[in-house]
Amino acid sequence: MVSVSDVLDRLTEAGYVLVTTAFAVIMALGVFFRYVLNNSLTWSDELALVLFGWATFLAIATGYRHDKHVHIDLVIRKLSRPWQVRAGVLAEGLSGGYLLALLVSSILAFKVAGRAHTSALELPLTIPYAAIPVACVIMLVHWLRRTALSSSLLEASLKVAILLAFFWAVYLPFGQFVTVAGPGKILILGVALMIPMLVGVPVAFCLGLMSTTYLAIFGTVRFHTGALQIFYGIEILALLAVPLLILSGNLMHVSGVARHLVDFAQALVGRIRGGLAASNVVASGIFADISGSAISDTAAIGGIMIPEMKKRGYNAAFCAALQGASGTLGLMLPPAITLLLYAVAINVSVSKLFAATFIPAIMVGLSFMLVSYIHARRHNYPREHVPVRELGPRTARALPGIMAAVIVVAGILGGVFTPAEAGVIVLIYVLVLTVGFYRRSAYARGGSITAGSIYRATIEAGHISGMMLFLVATSSFLGFVLAYDEVAFILVGTVSSLTENRYVVLFFVNLIFIVLGMVLEAAPIIFGFLPTFMPLLAKAGVDPIFWGVIFMINMAIGMLVPPVALTLYVSSAIAQVSFASAVRASIPFILILILDLALVVAFPTIALWLPSVLFGTH
Repeated sequence: MVSVSDVLDRLTEAGYVLVTTAFAVIMALGVFFRYVLNNSLTWSDELALVLFGWATFLAIATGYRHDKHVHIDLVIRKLSRPWQVRAGVLAEGLSGGYLLALLVSSILAFKVAGRAHTSALELPLTIPYAAIPVACVIMLVHWLRRTALSSSLLEASLKVAILLAFFWAVYLPFGQFVTVAGPGKILILGVALMIPMLVGVPVAFCLGLMSTTYLAIFGTVRFHTGALQIFYGIEILALLAVPLLILSGNLMHVSGVARHLVDFAQALVGRIRGGLAASNVVASGIFADISGSAISDTAAIGGIMIPEMKKRGYNAAFCAALQGASGTLGLMLPPAITLLLYAVAINVSVSKLFAATFIPAIMVGLSFMLVSYIHARRHNYPREHVPVRELGPRTARALPGIMAAVIVVAGILGGVFTPAEAGVIVLIYVLVLTVGFYRRSAYARGGSITAGSIYRATIEAGHISGMMLFLVATSSFLGFVLAYDEVAFILVGTVSSLTENRYVVLFFVNLIFIVLGMVLEAAPIIFGFLPTFMPLLAKAGVDPIFWGVIFMINMAIGMLVPPVALTLYVSSAIAQVSFASAVRASIPFILILILDLALVVAFPTIALWLPSVLFGTH
């Protein structure tokens, strides 16, 4: 079983690279025909979306094999060894149960998918839809591998028993035999989400588990609905930018371009007290424009900066806290993937949203630098004396990387490119940089760039994009469930009954989303909860672009507050410091983010001035 799993994973990785290359080439071809030949292809976006679906689910499958899906282990790590084993058995059993449920659901939905066709090429939807059962089969093989490697036959038997019990309960569904209403339904909903999450089931799987369980309570929704909601959750053209931007950022890290950005940032602000800390913030802000991802930003810049800061005497916990905070700039600075997801879910202009977040994101970055400066003075951290003569050379070496950010931001803000087009254009640009100019850079991983290093970088980027897009897909399923039972409407109704005052509404809604951000990723919140709150916010006179800025700061706070605290989790691993120590060190950054949030709420012009200048609105 181990050998079968390994071979299957290598084939999955190769398939992901091949399909990703194919849809990127097709998108590039569409861009060439549209902007160079002025003759748009009617089928390029459609075919790219079909291939994107396959790339996504192959990435999800290989990410599962390598444990790249986000999970919460804060509680598990505090348990004794025997209880850790028991929690692991439960987590594996529930994960397998959901995979089996999704597989059966996807097979049952084939007849429904076969009735529809794509508009231009008239391809049956079964072609892209087949990616779901294929990915489920692959992941179940990997699940069997894990089960086979269990330390005892009892553990393996318990995992299989939990898998079958969960599937049997939801496939019946038990809602046809047991009536659950009122508080009991809410209790089951909470247990179905929190128990799997606390025992270490990946967050995306938890959302699917909860949604599947909740549908079983009703007993009237067809079982194939779950797979259909997962499928349509990612069939969105703007999401094509996600894997392309993440791959661009990863290639810049592998080729050493990210290191040149760090050198440039150090030349700019290194002379102040705690110059490396300030450089970290600046470099993270620049790289966020290119990678579009808080996770990529944290891992790429943290891998460079944290070891250097520790060598210079910086406290390891502070390094982790600073990098975790700086990584949240990847949520706010264009072309942040979270901004793209928000624009898709709420149906607002991506360009206006990018413009609105620009000044608040800079304000947040400056506030992080202020906290770093105060901390540096207190602990007498050193300045970085970069000679003035180095500013020119470092700027020149960093300029190609900075231009990647300029291409994306200027192209989208100027209305020249769609987000998906910007993603493929910047990927082509970064590939040219990587192969043509940085192939033998001293900063490149391994000393030089080879086809093998690009291949591995593509797979690593696929793990990240698969994790993010599976969260999007399962959160779409969650959004359907919540809409079906009007759960989110109850929350909205509760707030509406209390007040309609703009600032009081903002206070309560902010509080709700900060709490949600503590336990969920941005993607499931955006697609599962956010649309329901928009009518309430509109009634209170809150502009959706303005709320988008506030929401991103909320999510940045959530990135630093346990139990999820994803960027902090990544940075503490790089800094080799306990997660608890990193959490304590991050408190000043959390407080300054709350202050930034209050300033934006109190003075909306901070967010709305630039869109009004560029687009003549607000």
